[in-house]
Amino acid sequence: MLLIYFVAFIGLIALAMPIAFALGLSTVLVFWLDGQPLPLLTQRLWTGLDKFTLVAIPLFIMAGELMGGSGILSRLLDFSRLLVGRVKGSLLHINILVSMFFGGINGSAIADTSAVGAMMIKATEKEYGDADLAAATTAVSSVVGPIIPPSLPMLIYAFAAGNVSIAALFLAGIIPGLLLGVALLVATAIIVRNKPYPKDTRRYTPRDVIRITARFSIAAVLPVIMVAGIVGGFATPTEAGCIAILYALFIGFAVTRELNVAHVITAMERTVIVTAVVMIIIAFGNVSIWWLTIEGAPRAIAGFVQGMTDSPVAFIALMLVIYLLVGLFIEQAAAMVMLVPIFAPLASSYGIDPVQFGLFTCLTLALGLVTPPVGLCLFVAAGIANIPVERVAKAAMAHLLAMFMIVLLVGFVPSVYLWLPRWFGF
Repeated sequence: MLLIYFVAFIGLIALAMPIAFALGLSTVLVFWLDGQPLPLLTQRLWTGLDKFTLVAIPLFIMAGELMGGSGILSRLLDFSRLLVGRVKGSLLHINILVSMFFGGINGSAIADTSAVGAMMIKATEKEYGDADLAAATTAVSSVVGPIIPPSLPMLIYAFAAGNVSIAALFLAGIIPGLLLGVALLVATAIIVRNKPYPKDTRRYTPRDVIRITARFSIAAVLPVIMVAGIVGGFATPTEAGCIAILYALFIGFAVTRELNVAHVITAMERTVIVTAVVMIIIAFGNVSIWWLTIEGAPRAIAGFVQGMTDSPVAFIALMLVIYLLVGLFIEQAAAMVMLVPIFAPLASSYGIDPVQFGLFTCLTLALGLVTPPVGLCLFVAAGIANIPVERVAKAAMAHLLAMFMIVLLVGFVPSVYLWLPRWFGF
């Protein structure tokens, strides 16, 4: 029966069926073949969604959508240009910084690729004549934002694992997120060092610096409010999401005055669509894990892995290979819902810190967003640039290598970042 389940799931994915529906149909199939009562299926579907923590997901998405329609991106762009505008290949460096800032606000890599790409890819292509590198930079840099809190993948991981503090994950993600951004900036500098790109000769007066920084601060304060509220115990993730929406509405209507009712309705529509996809994945993922547990799959996997090695380092190395392979074919959220309930308890049995394993999981599976054949961010960036996705993937190789170095650091040298959540008592 397990073989039928995996063959059906992989077969449906191979037929280009969306992950959520492939997971759902393969689960319904084995329920039917196994003689399980179908009313139990609906009960388990509801049980998988009956968690208060999940309310934070649509709130985080809505806040990000509202901030995206509030004129915030132009402010992030101006501040990024102020920081690196005179560096060679400045538009590429600006692209990375904007993705870091904007991703930290909306917490979604795909939304980051779409929003920042629409603003930066064509402009960079026009300036440098290199659509491949412009699209590749947009795609890979979009992965950085969701690692810098607040993070939607971290919320999903915390739900799937069940024993990890969201506040601790948020704190742990700050340093690796910044290191990822620096690594991409360095990789970009190496890539463009011999290219005949023009330099930006724009100069800023002290008054310009103050004005641009003040405009940027309006956007930058949102993630600070959210993370500080959660870490300080003043707000749950759900309450922080509500605060973020109210702040975004205030900024959009009263400060930037670029938000209107039509934008709010559009943001609500996009939030419903994205939330529905995530919730379908979580609901059917919960049923799948329940059924797999009944079949003894987690116990068999644990026994197999523990029989291979008793070393935590070897276990992390094994998980690195598994996650990279899974990320090639399965989207990050679906992979976490399916794999985390199996492997998180196993990691604990090896004495691996739950926060370390959580951050390692989020970051490693995020690489799947920028690796073919399923890399969603690659496809979005390639669509905006109107070029084949193969060209984008090829241009992203140096950036992917830089990101892989940070993945190794997160997996094998956790002391680099775990000191921060521990300093706050997590």
